[in-house]
Amino acid sequence: MNDRETEKAIMQDQLAAVSPPGFKSGFVAILGKPNAGKSTLLNALVGERLSIVSEKPQTTRDRIAGILTTEQHQIVFLDTPGIIVPRDKFNEALVDRVDEAIEDADVLYHLVDAMDTDPPNERLREALQQANVRARFLVLNKIDKLAPKDAESIPPGVDVRSYDRVFRISALLKQGLDELLSATVDCLSEGPLYYDPDQLTDRDERFFAAEAVREKIFLYTGEEIPYAVFTKVESFEERPDKDFIRVVIYVERESQKPIIIGKGGQLLKRIGTEARCDIEKLTGRPTYLELWVKVRKNWRKNESDLRNFGFKTRPKKR
Repeated sequence: MNDRETEKAIMQDQLAAVSPPGFKSGFVAILGKPNAGKSTLLNALVGERLSIVSEKPQTTRDRIAGILTTEQHQIVFLDTPGIIVPRDKFNEALVDRVDEAIEDADVLYHLVDAMDTDPPNERLREALQQANVRARFLVLNKIDKLAPKDAESIPPGVDVRSYDRVFRISALLKQGLDELLSATVDCLSEGPLYYDPDQLTDRDERFFAAEAVREKIFLYTGEEIPYAVFTKVESFEERPDKDFIRVVIYVERESQKPIIIGKGGQLLKRIGTEARCDIEKLTGRPTYLELWVKVRKNWRKNESDLRNFGFKTRPKKR
């Protein structure tokens, strides 16, 4: 156990000691296909914008915890990357994030776009079958977009008998979330506070600074560019007058670099300006954000780069 893990264990022991009698706690894994609305749901449940959101699939690349704490319970929601059938090391690492979340979970939300006409892919079916949780909820999202005649329909290939309950929600409009939360709490057992009551996530400000920049790239670029980008905070200094943050934007090819920068540097400036505003909202402090664009050739196919960027694949179970 390293120093950070030891410190976390000590903190959790201290929190457990002050948990009131009858207090419930647990972990909820949110999984589904890309673009099902997992990040939107996490943000709606916690009441804060923690996970970045875009209309492009596979925006989420990591497991992100959103923490909801009341006087009666603490629920740790785990947002996960959209599950696809991985065909390279990079996507294998993303699917491993899902497996990690399921291992920690007490309750599983299978989030499905209510208008999805394609059945779950084989990797998603495998994850659902292997999950050892107290309760499985089928959560049909985006019901606000359904015609009245389709309000009670079930997407193809989804067997409702595999779930303990079915919920119909709109994460964007926050419809149906109270019932979902109430049912979730009912499934939890008595347990400790895993995190400080004021804590909203397990991620630090460095992580969210990098994500703020990546979100703007998803917003303002198309084709392969968003998926070829990795953002990394190289410097994060809290200064008396203004924080200084340097974020490096890695791309895979030289031809992608001028696209990110834009004519006369205008796109990079826009990305930086809007990301800085988001970072300042998060930290509550003035920020100077410096962006650099560098080429790391074919980083998604290079095992060394993937490890350095935190995309490690786990040994497969025999």
